[in-house]
Amino acid sequence: MRHSAPPRTASLSGKTLRLRRIFSAPTGRALIVPIDHSVTVGPLGRKNHADWTAAMLAEAGADALVVHKGRARHIDPAHFRELSLIVHLSAGTSLSVDTTSKVLVGSVEEAMALGADAVSIHVNIGSPTEAQQLNDLGVVSDECTRLGIPLLAMMYNRGMAETPGTQSVATLSHLAAIATDLGADIVKLDYAGDRASMDAVADSCPLPIVVAGGAYHDDESAIEFGTRVAESSVAGLSFGRHVFGARNPARVAAALAHVLHTGDPARPLENFGSRTGL
Repeated sequence: MRHSAPPRTASLSGKTLRLRRIFSAPTGRALIVPIDHSVTVGPLGRKNHADWTAAMLAEAGADALVVHKGRARHIDPAHFRELSLIVHLSAGTSLSVDTTSKVLVGSVEEAMALGADAVSIHVNIGSPTEAQQLNDLGVVSDECTRLGIPLLAMMYNRGMAETPGTQSVATLSHLAAIATDLGADIVKLDYAGDRASMDAVADSCPLPIVVAGGAYHDDESAIEFGTRVAESSVAGLSFGRHVFGARNPARVAAALAHVLHTGDPARPLENFGSRTGL
């Protein structure tokens, strides 16, 4: 199956090398776990939750962790021997009058100083502040090109025409086109609902696509959803709440990594890991 993974070219660059750290050979796919949600909704666990999560993900076979710059300073760098670090550069909170607003809160140079393999930015299309968010995407893209660091654009439709989880192929393809045209290297999108629809989105986009997890329900549902998404030609998963909100985060992360990197159904992992320490 063709995956929308980064092209394997002979020419080397900072972006090429860093993308290869994120998208595992030989599959060219990635399990990315964002835990930047604490700015939006508050603490995700005890004060050591980020360090615990990074250690767990490295053991489970995940490929990258997304955190804000300050939280990254509370994670043991040893966990990033096998796990890539993506620093999130935009933020907004659930306490805001406009919960769709996102502003830049960090720079690419700050992320590189922390040892990041990539940066990410969240863009809400259809937001009252869409114009500023698009401008921020362009600014960060230029910085990434200059410094040779990949950019993950997390693209969401926040207009009134569609609701999250029911995005059409046309809408998702449009979001992917925006990310492509403004210089992103990876794009995160909602799921199109079925394999054929997601394949159609991937066929429209030259960038590697990672699919968002959305709201957590239970561990089995998270694994089943990830398995369904992995059957399409996308390059990976970007599951946050499905992992850090799970009853057994280590089991879910290991099962998702297994599905992505072997193509086999999730094996029984009931005894893999626990939530102890959060």
